Amino acid sequence: RCQPCHGSCQTCHGPRSTDCELCLGGNRPLRGQCPLVNCPLGQYFDGKRKYVDCRRCDASCKTCFGPQALDCSSCFKGANIYCLHKTLCNTCVTGYFLDQDNCSPNCETCVDTSDNCISCSKGSYKLFLHQGQCWSNCPEGFFETAEGSCEACDSSCRTCDGIKSQCLSCADGHYLESGMCRLNCSLRTYPADDGTCRRCPPHCDVCSDDRTCFMPVLLSCYIVLFIYRCMKTCNLI
Repeated sequence: RCQPCHGSCQTCHGPRSTDCELCLGGNRPLRGQCPLVNCPLGQYFDGKRKYVDCRRCDASCKTCFGPQALDCSSCFKGANIYCLHKTLCNTCVTGYFLDQDNCSPNCETCVDTSDNCISCSKGSYKLFLHQGQCWSNCPEGFFETAEGSCEACDSSCRTCDGIKSQCLSCADGHYLESGMCRLNCSLRTYPADDGTCRRCPPHCDVCSDDRTCFMPVLLSCYIVLFIYRCMKTCNLI
């Protein structure tokens, strides 16, 4: 049957009531035991003094258990990331993350888990950081930067290179022309089945493919000239 934990414990595991997992103040127990005095978080009980005294942990410790201020039981996380080495909180060295396990082989540095990379290993081939993973090539829709990360292409591009607007292929409904993805191909070109804008046949302004011309250049010149004359006659220009 279930037995109550000792009054000094927040949680315990047994078999004795004093076998604490967590002390009342949030501190971790020392060798499974919590001090009878409940010190606030970030302080520890100094049992060597004749009177009851809670003393402040070292600034690097989030919690500590004593008898020294540097006897840390947990460390702060944040901009200055600390990792627990024995009972000391220190800045993590390259190749280690907060829980003090090795990062995965492709990571140079990682955080929270061994495969959540924040920088990639530098070896015989270059790796690119994308969403916490290190890739040999950026996935579709992203391009490789000189800094070693994957950045998103322009929304009109399916793939791009060097900069976000230098498209190699286009998203659905767009056509590639001179490195740009357009909704409509420019004059004297037509949208081909491969998603690119191709040149119309010679002397053709508007076409549907390389054999079918809807408006020869000469006819388009006549139309422009006719419109010009009409506008001039009507005093519109």
